[in-house]
Amino acid sequence: MNRQENRKIVLVNPCATYAHELAQKCYPPMHLLYLAAALRENRFEVDVVDANAARMSDQEVAEHVAGLKPLLVGISLYSDILRQVRDLARSIRSRVPEARLVLGGPHVNAVPVQSLEQFADVDFGLTGEAERSLVMLAEKLLVDGPLDDVPGILFRRDGRVIQGPEPDFPELAHIPRPARDLVEWAYQQKRYHSIMVRAKPVDTLFTSRGCPFHCGFCYNFRQKYRFRTADDVVDELTGIRERGIRDVEICDDTFTGHRGRAIEIFEKIVAEKLDISFRIKSRVDVFNEDLAKKARQAGVYLVAFGMEAGSQRMLDAMNKKTTVEMNARACELTRKYRMLSHSSWIIGYPGETPESVDETLNFIRKNRPSTVNLAVLRPYPATEAYEIAAASGALVGDWHPDAETLPWVRLPWAQDRKVLDDLCRKLKKKVYFTPYYVTAFGTQILKNANWSLARYAWQELTKMVRGK
Repeated sequence: MNRQENRKIVLVNPCATYAHELAQKCYPPMHLLYLAAALRENRFEVDVVDANAARMSDQEVAEHVAGLKPLLVGISLYSDILRQVRDLARSIRSRVPEARLVLGGPHVNAVPVQSLEQFADVDFGLTGEAERSLVMLAEKLLVDGPLDDVPGILFRRDGRVIQGPEPDFPELAHIPRPARDLVEWAYQQKRYHSIMVRAKPVDTLFTSRGCPFHCGFCYNFRQKYRFRTADDVVDELTGIRERGIRDVEICDDTFTGHRGRAIEIFEKIVAEKLDISFRIKSRVDVFNEDLAKKARQAGVYLVAFGMEAGSQRMLDAMNKKTTVEMNARACELTRKYRMLSHSSWIIGYPGETPESVDETLNFIRKNRPSTVNLAVLRPYPATEAYEIAAASGALVGDWHPDAETLPWVRLPWAQDRKVLDDLCRKLKKKVYFTPYYVTAFGTQILKNANWSLARYAWQELTKMVRGK
């Protein structure tokens, strides 16, 4: 088969979990399924390899790709798994030297030129949202056409990385629905799950793209907040329901960013009697009584909040545009309407002090969100936190496939990473080894017969006690 006849594209979701551990969750690679749908709409033959769901090794992925003999292989790149993706790309290149490799994803958007420079086995990078640009790239490769006009393209010329035109952000109304059928095996084998949910498989849905906010720890490459209509969202949910799935997470960065639209979606879900349970994400500043009430009526049982800190000074430093009182109100409202509140907290942001850490711990103890995710700051590239730390000399390490550890931010009172890790572990013990949380988790496990949650809780508690 010559190149002009080869319209096979392989999209790979890398394995991001440890094979011997129970993962907190495993979701469909929806970003790849959107790209696959766009490629199929343009007569390309697409195979999606969800190595994360299948727990495939690099060698297994490479063998699978070799059997397909594709024109192009696309791989998702996240900052946390640079080494894994570098090794995966190397395996594919070794096994299928004639294939062209392209990277996309958050890390490529944050540091585009650096991404291609660090991945010698990769031919191209794509920034922005690639539903149109990936199709353009594939069509150019079919005829050996010039790549200079592909939006968001990165490629090499004379030993240098060349950046093409501005990246593309297509209107959501013009994007085909994700090609879930390409990972139907994973749905059938119930690989997609969340430990908070007994029912399997679960599914995910995006109703918007972008975020209008600029938190200091988050890299936001989609500056424009765009959203789908309520009718369009409910129509896709109806299709999910018809496939027998009863639990869905709405994975938007800011689902409730337009509160009126979120309420409209909830009202239509109730009117259609979809009988689906939902998990959503919300900012605390838009989560009011009306939204909470409508969410519960529609079947929402868990709301994830990025509360981040119990210190107002630290919330301001992070540019959250929220208050400690808003965090408390979110906990109160979810309790009132019998929903779970999942809270995320950051330790070690520039400016953090032992006193501000104590404020966060005291807030958690007082307001008791249902679940608590405490983590040491990861200064992701191109974020305000990264820039502040780098400018002040507090950044330790950097984002590179050869790095032994992830970057972190040195603080006056935490000159060693172990200080922050030990502190975070200590905080978790102070939160979870209390009668309230032991009782709450035990009740949830027994009430729902959720033995996966029991195994996961035991796994994490064991790691905590052993200091891992």
